[in-house]
Amino acid sequence: MGFREFFSTKKLKACLAKVESHPQSPSAHFELGVEHDRRGCIPEAIECFQKTLNLHPGSAEAHFNLACLYEQRSDGGPAISHILKAGNLFSEREDSANKDKCRKLSREYYKKFKIQPGELSKPEAE
Repeated sequence: MGFREFFSTKKLKACLAKVESHPQSPSAHFELGVEHDRRGCIPEAIECFQKTLNLHPGSAEAHFNLACLYEQRSDGGPAISHILKAGNLFSEREDSANKDKCRKLSREYYKKFKIQPGELSKPEAE
């Protein structure tokens, strides 16, 4: 095991331990999701971000990350739903930079997946 793999494994173990010791912590699940995403484990990352939203439905960051993961899997409906929800939540926080990033991505997703605005039901909190 190389130096990089050692610290990568150490980080994953730390995230797993945090979730185990704080199972109701949205931030623990979010951090584990980020680590799974960084490792390319998309199903595991999605599961962690979904758990984050179960515990904290107002997490714009979890919605944003889910949108990006669903886009990577070419799953347009959930990608668009989550990016729209993220944009709305960032807007509520008056975070214009991230709101604008979501708006730009939503246009890209609509185009990529050949979905017209309004074709989807209202954004899901999945």
